[in-house]
Amino acid sequence: MSTDSHTSKPVRVALTGGIGSGKSTALLMFAARGAAVLNSDRVVHDLLERPEVRARVAQGLGMDAIPPGAEGRRLIGEVVFARDEQLKRLEHILFPLVREAIDSWLATDEVRSAPMAVVELPMLFEAGMGADFDRIVLVTAPEEVRMTRHEGRVGLADFERRASRQLPESWKRSRSDYVYDNIRSPEELDEFVAATVAAIADEASVSRKDR
Repeated sequence: MSTDSHTSKPVRVALTGGIGSGKSTALLMFAARGAAVLNSDRVVHDLLERPEVRARVAQGLGMDAIPPGAEGRRLIGEVVFARDEQLKRLEHILFPLVREAIDSWLATDEVRSAPMAVVELPMLFEAGMGADFDRIVLVTAPEEVRMTRHEGRVGLADFERRASRQLPESWKRSRSDYVYDNIRSPEELDEFVAATVAAIADEASVSRKDR
């Protein structure tokens, strides 16, 4: 049975990478080429705007009432980054909700009509969500490069704290379908994204013909 782009599901692509790798820039480049895109950090922010989610987080972490917005996220950060067990409790609460939000987004008409759906997920492997996607794209860079990029925005201590939560880049390489070492110009990153979009589209076309 033949299908067209409006009735078949889009290719689900996870875009991942370490702190300061440039994956957010890559996400914008995927969007510029017609992909539906979603940033999981934005999903988490939206979840924490929901009173019932903040109440679950407060109960799980033993906190008082958590205010919405940046102040609430700051308070949560102070608690979870001080103790690993608290971070695990937070992830146990939020990871399933993030997965539900991504599934709901993928089911929308706007996304289903797109040729490709790209989700930026820094904690893709840590959350055990690799199998949820058809293809995995890793944007990476040496630690010293990523540290320099991130330090200019937030600080070295924050980089080290966040990086310690993530699996090694070498481990992610072996489990990704497309890998880009982002140590050159933005134009070359854009060329990688263009080539990746074309390659995934070709694979999807071949797959549909084989049905």
